[in-house]
Amino acid sequence: MTTSIKYEVEQLYHYTSLNTLHAILQNKTIRLTDYRFLNDMQELFFATEKLKKYIQGNPTINEREELLTAVQNIESGKISKSKTVGYLGDKILISPLLSDTNYYVLSLSNARDNIAMWKMYAPEGCCMKFNSQKLFEFFYSFRDEHLPQGLTNIIRGQVHYGDDQQMPHMVNFMSSDFNKLMIYYNILQYCLLQKDKAFAYEQEYRIALPFESEYLDDSCSREFIISETLIKPQIEFKNFPISEILEEVIISPFVKSELTHMGVQELLKANGISPDIVLKSNILIR
Repeated sequence: MTTSIKYEVEQLYHYTSLNTLHAILQNKTIRLTDYRFLNDMQELFFATEKLKKYIQGNPTINEREELLTAVQNIESGKISKSKTVGYLGDKILISPLLSDTNYYVLSLSNARDNIAMWKMYAPEGCCMKFNSQKLFEFFYSFRDEHLPQGLTNIIRGQVHYGDDQQMPHMVNFMSSDFNKLMIYYNILQYCLLQKDKAFAYEQEYRIALPFESEYLDDSCSREFIISETLIKPQIEFKNFPISEILEEVIISPFVKSELTHMGVQELLKANGISPDIVLKSNILIR
C-alpha cells in the first residue's frame, strides 16, 4: 500500500451488523454501494434538485446549459470523464466522454458510540473504528494501480447538512474555464457531500470511488445485495487489510448477552487481531 503520503487524521466509525463484521474479517473484503442506492433514496436528489433550482434561477451563470445537462446525466447514472484522443506536437488532446461510470460509496461516521446511530444502523450490531491513514492508503493504492484504465478522482470528506451558503461559489468554480473538463466530478463531489439537515446526527464521512466494468479484476468484483424491496449494486474490494485497519469494535448497547462480546473476541483472535479492542458501549439503555 502507498505509505509516502500522510493524510489528515480522521475519527472514522462504521456502524454495521455482526454479519457484516464477520464477512469483512473472514473474507478480507469490504463493499461500497452504488451512489444511487444509498440508505436515503432521496439524498442524491436532495442535492441535485437544489443545484438545478439555483442554476435555473440564475441565467447569467457561465456554461449554464452544460451544468444543467451534467446534473441531469448524473441523476441517471452517466458521468463525463476525460479521455486522451490524440496529440498535437507535445500537447495532449483531451475530450470529455460520457459513460456509465457510477461512484460507489463507503459511508462512515465521525460519531463514536452514538445512540442515534445505534438505533438507526446497528441496534444489534457493532461499531468498527478504522485507522484513517491505513484506510486511505488502501483506496488510493487501488486507484494508483488502475490508473491505466482511467480510474481517478476519489471523492472523500465530511458531509454537509442543509448548507446552501457555498453554492454560489461552487457553481462559479464548476463553470470556470479551468474546470470545464471536471464539471461532472465537481458536481458529483458537491452532491455526494450534501444531505438534509435532518440527518446531521450521523456526522457522516464518505469515501466514493468511480467504477466501470473494465476495472473489474482479481482485486474487485461486482456483487448485489437484497435489502427489503431493493437489489443494490455493490463493488467488493478484495485483500482488504482489516487487521491493520481495525482499531476498535464496540458492541451495541442494545446487545446484553456476554456471549456476543466473547464471540466477537474469538472471531478477532482467529483472524490475528487482539481481542482487547472489543469494547462495550458506554451508553446505558433504560
